[in-house]
Amino acid sequence: MKIHKPAIAAVLMLIPSCWFASGQSFEVASIRRNPGGTQNTGINLLPGGRISMTNTTLKTLIRNAYGILSFQLAGEVGWTDGEFYDIEARTGAGESLSQESLKPYLQSLLADRFRLKVHWETREENIYALVLDQSGTKMTQNHEGKDPGMNTQKNSGRVRMKGIGVPMDILASNLGNQLGRIVVDKTGLTGAWDFQGTWEIEPGPDSDAPSIFTGVREQLGLRLVSQKGPVSMLVIDQAERPSEN
Repeated sequence: MKIHKPAIAAVLMLIPSCWFASGQSFEVASIRRNPGGTQNTGINLLPGGRISMTNTTLKTLIRNAYGILSFQLAGEVGWTDGEFYDIEARTGAGESLSQESLKPYLQSLLADRFRLKVHWETREENIYALVLDQSGTKMTQNHEGKDPGMNTQKNSGRVRMKGIGVPMDILASNLGNQLGRIVVDKTGLTGAWDFQGTWEIEPGPDSDAPSIFTGVREQLGLRLVSQKGPVSMLVIDQAERPSEN
């Protein structure tokens, strides 16, 4: 959801693409500090290779630039997830961006404007395997071949999910984000699937909703099995607040 905020603080000047670290760089980019501090972040991919990001943190930028979940980022400093920015940028190529093609542009932006330096590490961590339950899947296979759609609503610990045409690796990633742990798809299910479910991550004694483990098993016909496995971690070596030009 896009959020409109009044223009505040100094605009970080538009700068040419040759200043950026890699070949895929925004032609122009502006960054404004946004002191609103709400939890609603807007990321809008617009026609003509433009992007508008509202109320985003450095942590959100890194996650989108490198395709990681929140718990895969290490070496954070206090302001990484506590200071907010509005960003307007365009590539100059004229072609609309996708979530995947956006990544190298954001990486260049982070390297130049935030002086970000990172490295990857593989660590042995607790993970979950998403497997097929003995009762069999309760999802419906989608043969239409449309782009996957996932609607996840969270309210006071309760999660409502509805998926249309969703591959299992995307479902596993979404469940991992809810649990704060990597979830690896080991269902053996190919193709795209429709499903819906309601559960709580940590239901209280008076809750009428099942836990995520029970909900996934009873409503999707899948199970979450705890095990050890390698996890790719992105470690921050250096990060600076963007200079105000």
